[in-house]
Amino acid sequence: VVLTAKRVGDDTVRIEVRDSGPGLTDADAAVAFERGILRARYRDLRPVNTGLGLSIAAQLVGRLGGTIFVRSSIRNGTCFAVDLTSAGAS
Repeated sequence: VVLTAKRVGDDTVRIEVRDSGPGLTDADAAVAFERGILRARYRDLRPVNTGLGLSIAAQLVGRLGGTIFVRSSIRNGTCFAVDLTSAGAS
């Protein structure tokens, strides 16, 4: 797992969490932040958690006025990223 933070504009910081795991399909990435969807999809195929973490993260980031997104490719890992803008920026 690689964690990075970088400035992507005058008032925006991007925090990324990347791994080198199996990655997500396009269909999985499209619903990654919806509560329980991936858990339901994979619970009979492999070990899964509660399916709440990414949904909670998306809600928290939204309340902070930020955005969260995912980039992934099969067999090349996944990158979850959060963009946060400085408070008081116009």
